[in-house]
Amino acid sequence: MSFFSRLYLTALVIRYSLFPHSPVQAGHGVTAAETPAGLVVVTEDKVRFYLADLHRAINPQGEMRLKFPGCLALAAPFLLFRLKREGFSGSRAETTAEGLFLTASR
Repeated sequence: MSFFSRLYLTALVIRYSLFPHSPVQAGHGVTAAETPAGLVVVTEDKVRFYLADLHRAINPQGEMRLKFPGCLALAAPFLLFRLKREGFSGSRAETTAEGLFLTASR
């Protein structure tokens, strides 16, 4: 993944973390089979969908595990701020070579 692609993804994550109430079109590439059971991989085309309503990524145990492949660490404070504002606890962001991993619980 090129640096500019990573930067674009990071900008999308920051934008939708700060301004989540953008209208999301129905059927935005996510099917019922993709409901979260474990780790949800949030690609560039799904950032808006999941960050518009974080409850879409919560598994039946009340936990959320998101992976943003290629996302830079710059987005982590914005995501953590958003999670705290939405009432999540135990939020944690971890940056690896693969991208940004986000975990939280209700």
